[in-house]
Amino acid sequence: EKLNTTVYNRFRFGVSDSFPKGKQIDYVLGEWTDEESQKLEERFTKSIEIIKSFALSGMNYTMNGFNGE
Repeated sequence: EKLNTTVYNRFRFGVSDSFPKGKQIDYVLGEWTDEESQKLEERFTKSIEIIKSFALSGMNYTMNGFNGE
C-alpha cells in the first residue's frame, strides 16, 4: 500500500522445502529443527552477500549470480 504498486523485488529466505503438500502454513509458522538452526549462521552470511549484491549491482546480476546455490 505504501509503495502504491504491487511490483517490487523481494528476498525470500529458507533452509528447506521438505514439507508435505498442503502443509506449507504449518511448515512456515513452525519451529526450526536442530538441523535447520545449525544452518542459520551460514544462511545469514549468504543473505548479507545477496543483499549487498542487489543494492550495488541490481536484481538481474544478483539473481544470475545467486539463484541455484
